[in-house]
Amino acid sequence: MAGHVVRAVVGRLVVVAAWACAHYTRPMTLRVPTRLQPRDAGRYARLRLRMLLDAPWAFGASPEGDKGLDVAHLTRSLVGEDYAIFAIDAPAPTGEWPDAAGETREEPELIAAAGIMRARSPKSAHRASIWGVFVEPAYRGNGLGRAVVTAAINLARSWSGVDYVDLGASGAAPEAQRLYEGLGFAAWGREPEATEIDGRRYDEIHMTLRL
Repeated sequence: MAGHVVRAVVGRLVVVAAWACAHYTRPMTLRVPTRLQPRDAGRYARLRLRMLLDAPWAFGASPEGDKGLDVAHLTRSLVGEDYAIFAIDAPAPTGEWPDAAGETREEPELIAAAGIMRARSPKSAHRASIWGVFVEPAYRGNGLGRAVVTAAINLARSWSGVDYVDLGASGAAPEAQRLYEGLGFAAWGREPEATEIDGRRYDEIHMTLRL
């Protein structure tokens, strides 16, 4: 079943990427991130699978068994006050998007996202964590990563009692580290060989932001 889902999304990703390349040859105008609602769970699950396939070294999760691919789980989570995903829709000049079969439909794909959740333990409730930061390759360099992470930080500031926001960055993604440092995060530790993919191991950089 997991293999079938992965193949279906890969096919869809190829169609959407080809369509995007044909329609976007110039930098896009920065779009405002929106907080996803339960009805957006399916769209986010598709983006989540694409991010795990595009940059497996950047995430601790794998497509097999990842809760971020479970639409029912996402639907329940997105109702919570202390859990949020901010995302940006891709612009569609014609108002329509291609599906995996090449047909068009009105629902836009998500092209950037960042999740944030408050720690559930009473002893850690003064901290929140940002996770799942991703921008589709075709749209990088337009400030979308900064926009979704900033939206997540701003929500954390609104949570009473939250004083810190934590996140992790792969040692293989110095551009992500620079983005987070530009937003005020400071590295406090490096976890050696935190993940292993295809025989190669990657360090994890732990960072925090004092609100």
